[in-house]
Amino acid sequence: MLAAVATTLQRWPIVGRRSELEVFEEALCSGEHAGLVIHGRAGVGKTRLADECREWAAASGHPTERVAGSRTTALLPLGAVAALLAGGLGLPGPEGHVNTVTLFEQTRRALHERHGGHRVVTIADDVALLDAASLALLAYLAAKGTIFLIATVRTGEPVPDLVTGLWRDGRVARVDLQDLSRTHLDTLLHLALGGPIEAGAGRQFWEVTRGNPLYVHEVVLGALESGALVERSGVWHLEDGLSSTSRLRDLVEQRIEGLSAEARSVVELLALCQPLELGYLETVAAAGVLESLERAGLVTVAAADWEVRLAHPLHGEVVRAAIPRLRARAILLAEAERLEALNPEPGPASLRIAVWRLDAGGRPDPAILMSGARLARYAHDFRVVRRLMEAVPDERLDGVGALLLGEALYELGAFDAAERVLARGQELPGSEHVALRLAVTRAKNAQWGLCRPEAALAINTGARAVVTSAPLAEELVADEASILTFSGRPDRALAVLQRIAGRDRRTRVARAIAGAPALAAAGRTAEAVSVAEAGYADHVALGDELAIAHPAMHIVNQVFALTEAGRLAEAEQLARAGAEIVASNRVPIAQIWFAANLGRVAILQGRVATARRYYAEAAGLAEVHRFAGPRRVALSGLGLAHAMLGEADAAARTLAERAKGPEFGFRRPEQELADAWTAIAARRPMEAAERFRSAAAQAASTGHRTTESWIWHDLMRTSGEDVSARLRELAGTCDSRLVSARARHAAAARARDARELAGAADDFQAMGALLLAAEAISGAAEAFRRAGDQRAATAALRRSGDLAAACEGAATPGLIHAAGAVPLSGREREIVMLAVQGMSSKDIADRLYLSVRTVNNHLQHAYTKLGVTSRAGLAQALGSEV
Repeated sequence: MLAAVATTLQRWPIVGRRSELEVFEEALCSGEHAGLVIHGRAGVGKTRLADECREWAAASGHPTERVAGSRTTALLPLGAVAALLAGGLGLPGPEGHVNTVTLFEQTRRALHERHGGHRVVTIADDVALLDAASLALLAYLAAKGTIFLIATVRTGEPVPDLVTGLWRDGRVARVDLQDLSRTHLDTLLHLALGGPIEAGAGRQFWEVTRGNPLYVHEVVLGALESGALVERSGVWHLEDGLSSTSRLRDLVEQRIEGLSAEARSVVELLALCQPLELGYLETVAAAGVLESLERAGLVTVAAADWEVRLAHPLHGEVVRAAIPRLRARAILLAEAERLEALNPEPGPASLRIAVWRLDAGGRPDPAILMSGARLARYAHDFRVVRRLMEAVPDERLDGVGALLLGEALYELGAFDAAERVLARGQELPGSEHVALRLAVTRAKNAQWGLCRPEAALAINTGARAVVTSAPLAEELVADEASILTFSGRPDRALAVLQRIAGRDRRTRVARAIAGAPALAAAGRTAEAVSVAEAGYADHVALGDELAIAHPAMHIVNQVFALTEAGRLAEAEQLARAGAEIVASNRVPIAQIWFAANLGRVAILQGRVATARRYYAEAAGLAEVHRFAGPRRVALSGLGLAHAMLGEADAAARTLAERAKGPEFGFRRPEQELADAWTAIAARRPMEAAERFRSAAAQAASTGHRTTESWIWHDLMRTSGEDVSARLRELAGTCDSRLVSARARHAAAARARDARELAGAADDFQAMGALLLAAEAISGAAEAFRRAGDQRAATAALRRSGDLAAACEGAATPGLIHAAGAVPLSGREREIVMLAVQGMSSKDIADRLYLSVRTVNNHLQHAYTKLGVTSRAGLAQALGSEV
């Protein structure tokens, strides 16, 4: 894989430049333009676009040439364009003089003869670095129509007058090349790496490079070389920070090498301490320095708060790496002292002061460290929280400090360390509120991190035995329900939640986190959606709190509820939006669940390869962040996707990998779908049926009604077993249209009712479940054929094929019937082909020496077999049948 990626990176794909290429194509083909100017910042891809234009021109039959400006060739008149001159014609004589009029005309004639009179598409890269004579020659040739000039110009460099004149006169087209959008960057990374990149990793590449193609190229190479960028099950993940390459450092250094000492000092100060207030910088920099840096595109000034930053994140990284260590220390300590003088009490500035002092190798005051850690926690930056709290001496750590550190360790996947810190924190001085939150966080760590739900319940029980405050007691009840929900007992969780009045906002938030998925699993999907929405609103209104999940977890729960309701398009849209939010905030557990839920939505939609991609992403994220329980859920989904694609060996390997981890109760009956479908893929139908029945029984005993309907329905799909009675019962207790459609399908299959099977297909298709729709209409085709209605059977088969084509290679037993279409006879095919060409029955009869009646009879038979009623539908139907 890495060898293939390295080969691809040698020729960087071009993405997001379609509109610019169209400008070039139109300008070249119109005959009205003498050329194209490509204008843009360094690294934006001007040369790459020019080369793409040249290749397009060559493929279209145009001769091409290439010249490039440089500081070296600029010293020699016509040196850059020597390749265009015939046999050295026109190079300076002994006295250094050239007859330019004669030279230019002779060059024009030579090019005309050399290329048979065709206009030569000529790239002039870095045209601002060409000498005056070379520029004059290119302008002359372009004006005469001998060449079509493609000139690249870097932003900030002077555009030669000759080029400006052509542009002003409308003789050349111009494109202003911008950095790639976030969407185009994701596409570029996918193409370059040969596979999708995990959303959070893609976000990091965006934040570091801002879509500059050259920077992206170098950062990707650096990440591959350092081992930070790794591929897991076809999805790329970042397991360490991004690093630059020597080439990238050289490129950035070129941008700043000409700066004055004062300007460079400002750049270094910003690299270490940005953002900084404009007013402050104006006191430390000479007049005009900041303005010159802004004009050069090296700094930006935010209009909203007048804070100054370096214009590009990579500039800061490269500059920081080049600052001598003692100079960096002096700058950091000076800035920390300045802020401390302005803010003598711990407050909003504490985070920056603490980080700067640590970066300088100092030992900040523990109060500053604690205050800064709180601010970092509210920003969900748990890496900084951990760094600050681990700098607090043990003897100065109290309950709040243990809570901050323990929660950060949990979020970062250091579960054993989190347990030690949180357990010790329960013994340290602190309020009852702090004691409760230590217990809640310790229980969460036991459940999600250590995969020990019984230990989590024991921790919860111990805390409830000593708490005296009624609101805190209710929060612990909500926590108990959460443990039950996410360990696979939604029925018990809902019963526990009945004990909560829910007047306290934090308690309402905790109740919603536990209640929404439990309600959805029980088939109360509309209520689940409402609870998730209200929980999110309460969570946002709650503001900054310690020891509580990220607000996006309510969105995760809402996605799950929408999916169980059969509102698949809404679920997908919401999950994509949520995934972007948590990728920017770097919340690992939420990233895992959004990816897993996107896989779950895709599997129900029938987009099985897409499901495989998202489940692989979720499994990779869980592995990187050491969440073994969620990884088991993701691997179960990945195995299911492999099996439904007919990839039996891959499914078996995935389940073997899953078996290495601990058991995890969340969505346990659904996890068993992977085992049953793997048996189907391996052609062990009896084992599969037994696994389906066992999983359905487990779902029924734990209150997973929607999942139970999924399992019974899959048993019917794969074995034909009659499960209609139980699915009818479940449809009666659930408000999900997906559960109702499964029940309708099962009842229609039992009755072999073609019309009802077609109706079930309509239901599935309306909610976007295309694979289920394809299987249902395939069953309808079989029922129509059994009833002797061949025309309806063929139409149903064609519809099934169309639906199955959108299912990304799904290989399920329910699609096998689609192979049973009645073929056209040789004579029928011959007549239909002529009819498709527009021939009348009489003309066909004359061509084939048949009677018109015979031709019409054959056409009627073909209509019946193809499921159409007239000639208008023949072309499409024949295409499917062929």
